[in-house]
Amino acid sequence: MTPSPVLLVVLQLCSLQLMAVAMPRCWLPGKVVQGAHNLLRDMGPRFPVQCLVYNANISFPDSALPSSPANRTQCRQVSWVVYESLREAGLLFEEYDLPVGEGGVNWDEQKFDNFLNLQDRLVEQDGRCLSRVNSSADLSSYFSNVTAVIQQPDSAACGWMALRRDLLWVLKSALQRHHNCFGWSHAH
Repeated sequence: MTPSPVLLVVLQLCSLQLMAVAMPRCWLPGKVVQGAHNLLRDMGPRFPVQCLVYNANISFPDSALPSSPANRTQCRQVSWVVYESLREAGLLFEEYDLPVGEGGVNWDEQKFDNFLNLQDRLVEQDGRCLSRVNSSADLSSYFSNVTAVIQQPDSAACGWMALRRDLLWVLKSALQRHHNCFGWSHAH
């Protein structure tokens, strides 16, 4: 007795559904992202007026995040933008020294260290599954522009302040507009 084509199609659909259910979802933990946002927000003063001249050179692409609440497919994009922004920022924090003292950044050192710990956790542990996401958002030109400003001694502090401002925007926008894209379990 040979199986009917209808039965084969039904079995294939059932196996696809089982694979989809068994496939783990890649969530960034909402409470950790919120904690990183709060530390970043509270670690220093607002974006300084004297740095406004660099806004033309450093502008985070608004199109990187969907403007309306994300559906399940767009949630991968939202999570990737958060992940990639934090990953790229982490590379800059590792590569370049923050200017301190007069004309430098005046960030609370403890809050900055705590932020770096959360950023590292989000990138190295929670976001590993996002490193393989193919995204249409191109953040490389943004981070190249930030790097160029950070590399100049007379504008480095403004580059860091712009990076902080834009990371805050990414985290705040993602958390507010795309709340459902994060894991909100009570286990964290």
